[in-house]
Amino acid sequence: MSTPAEDRALRGKRVAIFETRFKDEFANLVRKQGAEPLIGPAMVEAPLTLGPELRGFAEALRQGEVDALLVLTGVGNRKLVTLLAPIMDKDELRDLLAKIVVVARGPKAVKALRELGVTPQVTASEPHTWETLLVGLTEHMSVAGKRIALQQYGVPHERLTQALEEARADVLQVPVYRWQLPADLAPLEQVIDEICEGTVDAILFTSGPQAGALIEVAQRRGREPALRAALTRLALGSVGPSCTEAMRNLELEPDFEPVHGKMGHLVLEAARKVSGVLARKRAEPA
Repeated sequence: MSTPAEDRALRGKRVAIFETRFKDEFANLVRKQGAEPLIGPAMVEAPLTLGPELRGFAEALRQGEVDALLVLTGVGNRKLVTLLAPIMDKDELRDLLAKIVVVARGPKAVKALRELGVTPQVTASEPHTWETLLVGLTEHMSVAGKRIALQQYGVPHERLTQALEEARADVLQVPVYRWQLPADLAPLEQVIDEICEGTVDAILFTSGPQAGALIEVAQRRGREPALRAALTRLALGSVGPSCTEAMRNLELEPDFEPVHGKMGHLVLEAARKVSGVLARKRAEPA
């Protein structure tokens, strides 16, 4: 909860957000701090079907050819259960997962697994990144020569895949959904124009793919140089370590990140930090 001193601490600021699923809730949190949210949904889920990769994962489970499953998101695990339903019911999936090592990246993944009746043997320590997941896994078991199934979440996790392969694991990709740009890009394009025109004070990213979409759409429109120049003059917030990593891969450095990776905590951190960040950045020579 905010304190009286923090209440409406973003008064008069204009804050860009790119959330899709929870855009209304996120916008309301921003408004409660006195700011004007600029909403440009950046990513939507692309539905996947029961394709060859998922069928291959199911068959490998049945044949005892999977040694561990890495569950990166709760949403992803629920989608995995739904997608496999035509060929593998929940009871069979639960019983097969009980025979292997199951690793959860964070609390949401743990909750989704328990809904299925599965208790993970390993849970990544805070801040629940792929690095802490990998540490937990390798402390629990040697991955060399083992077949490790990796539940994807929106985009292939290249760095985790590379780290596993460097440890001589055989990585089996398990895609359950993909992110793609929304059909209607007009709201996102409008926010990009406002950023380039210097009328935005802060951006709050709740996932790495949002940052990628922002750069991609600006690039398509020939506005990437203007966008990047504008970003040096406003405050950039990241919801957590995975998002921060994705931003840095795009050469975007967040100015703040909350201790707890939730939208509400991100907005409160923005309320505490944005004014100071803007004072510093806008005092620097252009």
